[in-house]
Amino acid sequence: MFDFLNAVYLAAILFSSITMYPVGETAVPSQLNGAVELRFVREWWRDDGDGKCSYAGMVVPFDRTWPEEVDRGGERVILPPEPGKIAGYVAIINRKTCKGKEAEVILRAGMLRTRTLLFGSRGPQVDKHTFFPAGDMLETPADKVQPWFPQVVKRLEHLSGQDDAAKAFLATSASELATVLPGRNGKPQATVQVQESTDTVTSDNQLLN
Repeated sequence: MFDFLNAVYLAAILFSSITMYPVGETAVPSQLNGAVELRFVREWWRDDGDGKCSYAGMVVPFDRTWPEEVDRGGERVILPPEPGKIAGYVAIINRKTCKGKEAEVILRAGMLRTRTLLFGSRGPQVDKHTFFPAGDMLETPADKVQPWFPQVVKRLEHLSGQDDAAKAFLATSASELATVLPGRNGKPQATVQVQESTDTVTSDNQLLN
């Protein structure tokens, strides 16, 4: 569905990003106001790779409430906002657990693709084939934080009233989220209210090729 990375975002996090692989096959929410808890791993040969360390977080959908510039056959096209329609999914990761060590609180995020199996009946899912770069949000400059990040955090706040996983995520990451989003109040919201950006976000389909 959302099979390209934001070029500005990629440039901002390139120095700090790591590749994450979802564990298992997990269906993602088909409605905007949803989220699913998920585990992730890195490549097995890394010091903190699969079998030695694992990561935990949430996958949250977002809608594009801002214009976006994309490349279509060499022509730059500005897409209008499409509020209310799922534009893609964000993995926001907040815990790293390694064997023999206490869990470490982190804050990484990235857009991940989904795929639908040919004979699947549960819709789009994420699995080991939908790996993605997850940038360190604590190292991302404030002016490079993409508009989908505060939106998915607000969505988790909205869900936290009835979703224990969302509530636990926000409690674990309260300090880190306050660092990245100093203006948030951290309280559950009755509705998801996202300020629409007037800035045009640039995307490039070739970044995944």
